[in-house]
Amino acid sequence: MDETYVGGKNKNRHANKRIKECQGRSCKGKTPVFGMIERNGKVVARVVQSTTAKDLIPRVNKFVNSFATVYTDEWGAYNGLKQTYDHHIVRHNIKEYVNGKVHTNNIENFWGNFKRAIIGVYRVVSPEHLQFYVNEFVFRRNTCKFVPGDRFLYLMENIQGYHLTLKTTLSTKLCK
Repeated sequence: MDETYVGGKNKNRHANKRIKECQGRSCKGKTPVFGMIERNGKVVARVVQSTTAKDLIPRVNKFVNSFATVYTDEWGAYNGLKQTYDHHIVRHNIKEYVNGKVHTNNIENFWGNFKRAIIGVYRVVSPEHLQFYVNEFVFRRNTCKFVPGDRFLYLMENIQGYHLTLKTTLSTKLCK
């Protein structure tokens, strides 16, 4: 499991949207997203309020079997996991990215693909719609081994009332 932050660079923002005292790789003004992936399995990812233990641990408890082994980096919010799970850590701060079977490479690969799509395809993703984009990439990853027809049927069987409304739609503009 791992967390990431989604949002543009401060230097690329309009002057009135820049955040003061935000330099380098700062997370100010970015939206946190938390994700978990099974080894050779499914992904679960959610936009979260923060990356504190208070926000992350309940999500872990909801989706992860208490007999599971979990692998994380050294982020402090994960410290309480060792009380419930077999918890192993890679220490990125000392340039340790793999320690035997312990790594977070799978979820970091997922984040890399997701962020490349935002940068290259979608370009502008607002925080209020970010979960929809996350859902799309979770769906793509979780159905990557499906043949296209089965993927479509799976999508149709599992659609649940996502409904976006706009004040003015293209169809009403075109019909006038």
